[in-house]
Amino acid sequence: MENAVFIGLSQQMALKRRMDITANNLANVNTTAFKAEHPLFEEFLVKRLNEDDVSFVQDYGSYRDLREGEFTHTGRPLDIAISGDGYFSIETPEGVRYTRNGSFRLDTDGTVVTINDQPLLDENGRTIAIDMQFQDVTIAPDGTITTGPGQTQKIDLVNFANPQILKQVGNGLYDAEDYAPIPIENAQIMQRTLEKSNVQPILEMTAMIDIMRAYHSAQKLLDSEHDMQMKAIEEMPTVQ
Repeated sequence: MENAVFIGLSQQMALKRRMDITANNLANVNTTAFKAEHPLFEEFLVKRLNEDDVSFVQDYGSYRDLREGEFTHTGRPLDIAISGDGYFSIETPEGVRYTRNGSFRLDTDGTVVTINDQPLLDENGRTIAIDMQFQDVTIAPDGTITTGPGQTQKIDLVNFANPQILKQVGNGLYDAEDYAPIPIENAQIMQRTLEKSNVQPILEMTAMIDIMRAYHSAQKLLDSEHDMQMKAIEEMPTVQ
């Protein structure tokens, strides 16, 4: 009897994990360049001597949907999007982090920063400063940005052998930990454009409904097993 309870509980734990990820996807449906995540589960088989094996569900991890989101024209010169693979390099107090969110602005010193005042880096690891008297900011498809008359810097665009290793650290940033970035030679930057989230809300809402139904079915199994155990206890003979 205990096996049925444990199997039902393992399923509910997996469903809760899936619900958390689905809810997070829906919460970020309007977050610039957000990539949807999906859980991964695997079977955990317990072998028993002279009895049938017991199959549990185990949370294996998650994977990120790396497909591009829809591109939208904003008209802002410091809104940029990456067409294809790649990430911007951002300087943070914790070290270099990576993002596809290309919504940048200028701080009071003319440095190109994120909405959280974290500087965008060029290919030499330097911050990018715009001449405040130079109004017409031009960013070429290869990432070369004109910072002033006759002055240019090239935005650092990188990728990874396996982008799935990137760890989300909040605010659209990823931590590569000990993995080295790979420079992108044929980058394609689109100026005055932002990449939308690639979350598909209808599919996520449908998945949420399926999760709730599966969770309730598992709960019915647990309730039924509990009732059987209570009935068995009641029918046990009393020891005098």
